Amino acid sequence: MSADVYTRLPLVLVAHHTRDTVELLKALLEGEGFTTLCVYNGRIALQYARQHHPAILLLDQALPLLDGIEICRSLRHEKDDAAIFILSDKPDELGKLLAFASGADDCLTLPFHPRELLARIKAVLRRMQHQSDGEHHVLCCGSLELDSEQRQVHVKGELIGLTGLEYELLYTFMKHPGRVFSRTQILERVRGFQQNTPLDRAVDIHISNLRRKLSLSEVQIETVRGVGYRLNMEVSEVAVADAPVANEQRQLAFAAFERTPLPLIVIAADRTVVLYNEAAKRLCGWSSDEVIGQVKCYSLLLCHHEDGKLLCKGDCVLQHLTLNHLQEYTAQYSITLKDGREMPATVHYSNLDVAGTSNGYMLLTLEPTLSDSQ
Repeated sequence: MSADVYTRLPLVLVAHHTRDTVELLKALLEGEGFTTLCVYNGRIALQYARQHHPAILLLDQALPLLDGIEICRSLRHEKDDAAIFILSDKPDELGKLLAFASGADDCLTLPFHPRELLARIKAVLRRMQHQSDGEHHVLCCGSLELDSEQRQVHVKGELIGLTGLEYELLYTFMKHPGRVFSRTQILERVRGFQQNTPLDRAVDIHISNLRRKLSLSEVQIETVRGVGYRLNMEVSEVAVADAPVANEQRQLAFAAFERTPLPLIVIAADRTVVLYNEAAKRLCGWSSDEVIGQVKCYSLLLCHHEDGKLLCKGDCVLQHLTLNHLQEYTAQYSITLKDGREMPATVHYSNLDVAGTSNGYMLLTLEPTLSDSQ
């Protein structure tokens, strides 16, 4: 590799608590022509990031003195636009969710194949270059617009709330207008159906829900009798100027949220439910359509003490977190399920707002507590 290639590649900050891992990453990156800065604790990593402004940071989630997620939060709060990777020794979906919520671009579980790391770094660099070009493309079909970068769908300018599966279905049809997809092909192409049975019926149900939500647009997903479904309309790809994407990290977090096996709920500052994953749906009993954007958290959970006193009547845990500016908190109480059963639960609260203010989003992790009789 020629010397001029070395000078064009960006600076990478490598921060990990073990020397062997740092040396391995250093050798790998410098072998590709990157320049590296190497540190072993979080305080120095944050100091170096502020002083040297590396384009890429590889941060150990378990860094001593200041962990990788806190460093990421701090840099994003300071409007640092470096590409940040969080490295972890444990494959933890909740940890990934919190990392994305803090502003991370990607998460990797050690050990990983060197080519995987390099491929992910180069993909992020290409995306950063694409963003710097000042525009991206939106799929348009009549009055419907699908923005794949922000994973948002608008009809006549109004944001349409789609579940992860509904979005993936619509994206598949819009990327291949006129093509007929059988149920089997949909199951193979769209992630998330593996937890639904029977599978053929699951496809029909999600298509029906998607049609209902798109009823105000001209978009019609047709049934091809005996074969499957198609979008038989013209779709165009329109370049639009990029605005600052403040919610990009939150969108990544929500994508990870959908796949997490723990019962999780994300709520806005006004306690409206923003996201409600499959595990929470199975625990609580309500469907996503009954909950997301339509209920407050107290309407969904009906949190109360053993004596029946409702927490939302002046003793709300969220008020406590907001008043005391807490990022993490764990409480134990009972929740009421849709079928009327009361379930003791341990609820862990995590503030997803990077700046740590009350204007962000709160993540609730529900862990049912089984009684001795159960």
